[in-house]
Amino acid sequence: MPANLNTSDHRGVSKKFTQETASEVGVQLADYNPELKARDAGRLGGRITQKLVNAGKSQMGE
Repeated sequence: MPANLNTSDHRGVSKKFTQETASEVGVQLADYNPELKARDAGRLGGRITQKLVNAGKSQMGE
């Protein structure tokens, strides 16, 4: 059964947001992916962080 993409993980980031960001950086993401390289995971995590920081700044009016 596929995961519900509208749910959030333990960090509060929705799976849909994570999947969309993975697509943006060209990373194939699955619930279990032993082939995921550390470099790709880092690119994905960095991009997610960048998007969240930018969203927070825009909410604060920066």
